[in-house]
Amino acid sequence: MLLNLCLLATTMYLIGLTYHSWPVRRQLGWEVVRLAVVAVACSLMVMNGVDFGAFHFDLRYVLVALVAIRYGMGAGLLVVLPAVILRFADSTQGGTVAVANSVSVVVLAQLIRPYFQFVNTGWRDLRLLPVPFLGLGLAMLAFPGGSDTYWFSALPMLALNTLGALLAVGVLRSRLHMLQTSHRLRVEAQTDSLTGLGNRRRFDMELLHLPVGASLALLDVDHFRQLNDQFGSGEGDRALRHIGQVLREAAPEHAYRISGQEFALVLSGPDVTVRVLVEDLLARVAVPTTLPWAQLTLSAGLAEWHAGESPADLLHRADEALYLAKVNGRARLVTAPARDPSAVSSPDQGAPAHEVRPRHSLWQAQRATVELLTQRRALTEEDWQGLLERAVRSVDGAEAGSLTVREGRDFRLSAQYGFEHQLVGTVFPEQDIMDWYGPNLDAWRQGVPRVLRGPAVFDTFVRANPDLLVNDPGSFRTIGRSEDIRSTLCVPVMLHGEVVAHLNLDSFSSEVAFTPQVAEEAKTFVQQLAALLQLQDRWRELDLLGQLHGELDADDEEVEARLTAVAVKLLRSSHAMLLRYDAAGDALEATVMQGRHLSIPHFSLPRGRGPNWRALTSGQVVRVANLLTEPDVRLPTGLGSGDAAMLALPLLSRTREPLGVLTLTRSVHRPYQDSDEHLASILSSVGARILERQSHVMDLRATLEASLTTLGVALEARDFETQGHTQRVTDLAALMGAGLALPDERLTALRHGAALHDIGKLCIPDAVLLKPGRLTPEEFQVIQQHSPVGAELAARMPHLHPEAHSVIRHHHERWDGAGYPDRLAGDDIPLLARIFALCDVYDALTSERPYKKAMDHTQAMDIILEGRGTQFDPRLTELFATLIGDHAQDSRSAPPLDVSAGFVRRGTA
Repeated sequence: MLLNLCLLATTMYLIGLTYHSWPVRRQLGWEVVRLAVVAVACSLMVMNGVDFGAFHFDLRYVLVALVAIRYGMGAGLLVVLPAVILRFADSTQGGTVAVANSVSVVVLAQLIRPYFQFVNTGWRDLRLLPVPFLGLGLAMLAFPGGSDTYWFSALPMLALNTLGALLAVGVLRSRLHMLQTSHRLRVEAQTDSLTGLGNRRRFDMELLHLPVGASLALLDVDHFRQLNDQFGSGEGDRALRHIGQVLREAAPEHAYRISGQEFALVLSGPDVTVRVLVEDLLARVAVPTTLPWAQLTLSAGLAEWHAGESPADLLHRADEALYLAKVNGRARLVTAPARDPSAVSSPDQGAPAHEVRPRHSLWQAQRATVELLTQRRALTEEDWQGLLERAVRSVDGAEAGSLTVREGRDFRLSAQYGFEHQLVGTVFPEQDIMDWYGPNLDAWRQGVPRVLRGPAVFDTFVRANPDLLVNDPGSFRTIGRSEDIRSTLCVPVMLHGEVVAHLNLDSFSSEVAFTPQVAEEAKTFVQQLAALLQLQDRWRELDLLGQLHGELDADDEEVEARLTAVAVKLLRSSHAMLLRYDAAGDALEATVMQGRHLSIPHFSLPRGRGPNWRALTSGQVVRVANLLTEPDVRLPTGLGSGDAAMLALPLLSRTREPLGVLTLTRSVHRPYQDSDEHLASILSSVGARILERQSHVMDLRATLEASLTTLGVALEARDFETQGHTQRVTDLAALMGAGLALPDERLTALRHGAALHDIGKLCIPDAVLLKPGRLTPEEFQVIQQHSPVGAELAARMPHLHPEAHSVIRHHHERWDGAGYPDRLAGDDIPLLARIFALCDVYDALTSERPYKKAMDHTQAMDIILEGRGTQFDPRLTELFATLIGDHAQDSRSAPPLDVSAGFVRRGTA
């Protein structure tokens, strides 16, 4: 029977694969396939059933019942017929029982058929599944010995077939549920959430498959911005939903919301009928209401698609008609005339004069740009995407496009239209962008549009993207659709004499797209992009300067690297170098370099050499167009002759003391401008304050460290500790911390705790602390108080790292819990305290005291290893043995250092 269950599940899985879409529709060919699969499965189940004496059991009736419920009695009897024939071939008795069972199953299945909607069945309906199997086996009562077999097997047969039916329905339902979910997600992805109409994605898909003779109507809400300003965005959304309802009633499957307040209708039928429908729709929307806005009106542009015209051409003509409706009073419909085939110009000719007409989408794009310029925020990916979509819609012949924006020395693809979304975020080196434009780099630097056609598109694509094609050739070639593009227009976007972006527009259907006149029209969008990028630069500069200014509150030793990285981003530089002033050598020494090829083994500039010293002595930013023309200039290794435009930013303290110079370089073809110099002056001031504060913080740290060490040394003078104990245990603790790769913060805490680990002994009476003999139990209890008392004293010290307190309090705890003061055990003991305990004991063992001689390294390590797992953390002990062995071998002249285990000497620990 297990094999029957497997056959049943496999059959239902195969049947599920014959359903390809939702909602499920009956298709004769697939219905025949499903019935044939069931018939074969029934026969296989018979051949692999189980025999009980003269009777045979299998699960074929599960499939028969489901077929009868879905298709009726005839289909149920048809699929079981081969199995019945097999049973008759085996025995007449078996065949007779098979016929009776089959008839019983299909008849009883008809009783539940009206209540069991197979495709949309709910779980409550599944309780009806046992009904078709209630008559199974009754025919056995007519044969000798059948009575005993029937009463023995009736309930198991009913349960097994019901279980099989549940399994079969479950497998099929999972497939249908997946199709239903996929359909719902697909619909949601193509539906505007506000109006319930199709969205722009669905509109573009339908536009690609329009039949010749179809018409496209574009509709735009009149004075929508005033409506929003007067009544609020909530009422604006309500108005859009109202229009969406009217459009759904007019064209349920072919109405779309394609942008904020713009809609589209795709209609079929004679021109007159379509025009009447659109005019009626405009009239219905314009009916006065009691709603806050009182009356809405729409402007509409209508165009019919003619043979030989691309979808983009149809969209452009409808867009032109909509613009004319807007400029001629609104609340009206304008029909676009058919495009004259003779007016289509060749690639080498300018467009006829009557082709240069303003478009509604162009006007919309300009309005959207103005709105973005008035908003005090950084632009988002959605902003760039919207502008690119309007450019594709407005430029003749454009069916797709992409926008790449400069980020430092690279370019990032910020928006795409007509390609896969995975393209967004792809980073291209500047050289790849120049290779994509072509060999005439002078034209590129002047923002001259470039057009490629036919095979040249793919050849240039391959040459310009070698790294991406090598790393993932199939994927990048597919999502970039490089082999589908028939012509492409590239327009560099210029700002302050520098290429800051690329607008690429592509045609998949024509090699004659993008005439010189069209390329000039595309410059309208390039101007908008330049204005927006200038705005973006201002916000980016404010954001980066704000982040950098926040470093004034950061206690971070990496601040120099952060300053250099921000400078590269802020001034779109290729390389950067921070030179700090060395007073001892009266020279500028390189401390941080950033760039692809720079190396920093050693780079030093003596006083008076080159523009860096000019900047530092004058206190002014120095701008150099080409370093190679400057006298007495030394370039760091890896800085090529092409990266010779330079800015030198002086970094001076508030008292005009030299701190250093920040040097930025980029291509000589992108010289720094006046605006860059002004921004560099601001950066110079902020950077100087950061470095000045960093120097101050480092001085404070050094003072704190020295004070703590001095205090530790003072403690040595009071106890029997040997000279240098504090420094040695601090060094050992630092060695262990480095071996464990502890972060800088925890290494600082470990050093602080090591320096003050026995500060509590200040409160221990001399009679106890300096007693030469063995301590009594009472005296040892007094000694034990030095740990908690020391932690309390440390808590009153400002600027001491919080984790240092745990070292002071817990460095006498033991791994087995027998230590003090809190009898912590195992991992409950703070990590830094466990580390320091090893250092403390090792130094106590290897140092000479008045009451004992110093042990050598081997003897001390034997004792420490003996305490592994009892006194010390076993894992840390292994690491300590390795590190301290290497340390002792490297510097045996100075014995390892001492920890205040002074009282351990007396055998009381």
